[in-house]
Amino acid sequence: MKRAKFLRIPPSAFANMKNKKEVIAKSRILEVDGKKVVEISLYYKKQLKARYFADKENHYAWINDKWTTCRLDNVAKMCKGLPTEKGLYYWGNKEFIWDTKEDRQRASDFLDSCDVDDYETNLSEIKRARANKRKSERIEKEMSDVPCVTEDMERWLDEKVFPGHILFSKKESKGTAYTCTACKGSGVVKGKWRHKETVHCPKCNQVASANSRQKQKVEHVPVVILQKCNDKWVERQFKAVCRWSKGGKEIKLFEQCRALIPIGKTHGKVYYGILNDADEFEQDFWDKNPAGKRFSPSYLYPGNLKEVLPCGNLERSGMDILADKGKKFYVNRYIMCFHARRYWEYLVKSGLYELVTEICNGYWWGEVLMLSTKAKNLKELLRLDGNRVNRMKQINGGVNELEWLQYEQKQGIKISKESLEWLSKKKMTLSECKEILNDLGSVNKMVNYLKKQKIAPSKAITTWRDYLRMALLEGYDTQDSIVRFPKDLKLRHDQLVERRNEKKDKERLNEYAELDKQIQKRLPEVKGYFYEDDTYMIIPAGKCKELMKEGRELHHCVGASDIYMKKMAAGETWILFLRKKEDLEKAYYTVEINLKTDKIIQFYSEFDRQPDKKVIEKLLNKYTKRLKTMKQPIMALAV
Repeated sequence: MKRAKFLRIPPSAFANMKNKKEVIAKSRILEVDGKKVVEISLYYKKQLKARYFADKENHYAWINDKWTTCRLDNVAKMCKGLPTEKGLYYWGNKEFIWDTKEDRQRASDFLDSCDVDDYETNLSEIKRARANKRKSERIEKEMSDVPCVTEDMERWLDEKVFPGHILFSKKESKGTAYTCTACKGSGVVKGKWRHKETVHCPKCNQVASANSRQKQKVEHVPVVILQKCNDKWVERQFKAVCRWSKGGKEIKLFEQCRALIPIGKTHGKVYYGILNDADEFEQDFWDKNPAGKRFSPSYLYPGNLKEVLPCGNLERSGMDILADKGKKFYVNRYIMCFHARRYWEYLVKSGLYELVTEICNGYWWGEVLMLSTKAKNLKELLRLDGNRVNRMKQINGGVNELEWLQYEQKQGIKISKESLEWLSKKKMTLSECKEILNDLGSVNKMVNYLKKQKIAPSKAITTWRDYLRMALLEGYDTQDSIVRFPKDLKLRHDQLVERRNEKKDKERLNEYAELDKQIQKRLPEVKGYFYEDDTYMIIPAGKCKELMKEGRELHHCVGASDIYMKKMAAGETWILFLRKKEDLEKAYYTVEINLKTDKIIQFYSEFDRQPDKKVIEKLLNKYTKRLKTMKQPIMALAV
């Protein structure tokens, strides 16, 4: 559209319009150099405010001495001096009126649409479709330049990422039937193999792992390959899936996302696969991420790194070493962050693979606090002396081990090799042990004591902290070894908890004294609720203290507050203790019964569970029927 030439044509003559509150639209057909458009002149308060030109492919408006491509309704708003809105307009929400029916019909006929709104909507959709098509063609062209995955990468996956074969076996009457994933052969042998036993296939003599518990085995891991691509280099992340079955060993690669990076740079454009499980030939890529795919810690293919890493000036980054060692690390983050964290190279080349991968993978963000990032050597970087640096190397320590060694150096203490290895194996962090160490001072003593406990170390350290706090509150001397290191930590902890609960219960019982009196007055009314058979006994509660003890033993809410006590005092419901006769002292079930209807309201055991529910339901049904038969003669006598 030659919009400047159409603008030179004088506007349509002003008509004597009486409506001064609305924007009035007049239309006419214009032609310049064989090109036709419909012009819609917009008047407000008898003045020409805007001119709108439209053909089958474009529309423009001249308003306030400049061109705009907004919709006609927005142009009408601008004529009134109102703010415009983006998005679709709804029928009936017009910001202008046509001067005559002929003006509206003329515009509609020219635009082959029932309304200007429809024309604008359809045109927007057409333009959007064209833009998407151009964008799709551009992305497809860029993707066509990316080379295919090499056969050497497939061998690497088979040998390094998913190594080995499986001999699926099943015990039969004649012997053991087997199928080998290496040769796909099958047969029967005498004797049997243990699950996961390393054996040789009787047919191909291939070393394999015996599997008698599965019909197939599936593993999937993320892998990354870096490749050169014309004037760019590309990072491609796949989900690698290996399936061992009677049909053999099969590896598939499903591409997730790829980043096209200019040569010499470490940041580029990321494209995401829009299909869930599609290989490199079937996958469609887009610059938006509808499937929510992301780069993640992966295994990096090492075969071509010498020629690819220089593309991002990463040849001295240590990525090739991590790849050769089979380390799973966040490749994308390593690429983007390395030039700002060049000390990662020191960590890799010194053999501290675990430390650098933990930092890179984002499991630990305190590197600035614990590492001297402007250091000139490894000792300064780790803030450790030479001896402790060697210890870090020997155990390939990570963040946790570094923290313990820094603590050892700062405190001027000695953590034995056995203690450090135990802390590393159990993943015990300094932060969770700090409170104990502030009092104890010795890591070795702490470790030796925790080793003797029967509960898990992470739980034991929490129990120990709680125990020492309670011991102090009870007035014990926690510096005394007998108090500080109880033989059975959990038992002593539980005893202190019980002791403190008893003190709290005494305080609560003083508050419940009046309730206790009211409950005991009603005890004669509930004597008939006692029951026993060969296995069980049902005993009505008689005191607030009994409810509190029951709730504490079974870990439910019956004695946690005075709710049930008040109900008993009011004669609404009653709490019954259901016991096994073989152990009457041990709480088993707590039952609530309605005193007016003799209906069981609820019955629960430990932690609000219901063990042997059907048996207990049958018992309680029998119990409530007995209560009804006992009360019938009394009711008849009353009549």
